[in-house]
Amino acid sequence: MDLSSLTPDKQVKLQYWLDVIRQCRASGLTNQIWCEQHDISLKSYYYWLSKIRKLALEELPRKKNGIHMCTDQQSTALTESPAEFAELSLPDRNISRSTPAAILHIGSITVELYEGTSAQMLENILKAVQSC
Repeated sequence: MDLSSLTPDKQVKLQYWLDVIRQCRASGLTNQIWCEQHDISLKSYYYWLSKIRKLALEELPRKKNGIHMCTDQQSTALTESPAEFAELSLPDRNISRSTPAAILHIGSITVELYEGTSAQMLENILKAVQSC
């Protein structure tokens, strides 16, 4: 199924479920609890999650080949841009790495956090732990 072949009604429904899935994931709750709290059938949630994943996988080869499907059903060729490198700062060598500043025990998972751990890194760690 191609995004451009969807009727406007189906595009609206797809966008609705995409928003539902994003809200559920952002909530930090399990899918089951979130769906119960929002009166959404868990079966419908997983049906649409599967459908959206399938559409996303079908879109990957198009994007890789330089084609992007716009929401107004017009396709536009993307020009390839040269690779760029981002400058990264090295962590402060004076920060002691031997003793963690905090240790989190979440179920069977243990996470050790050291001084200088960025907020972004902490957020990524918590998201990864949440998905386990």
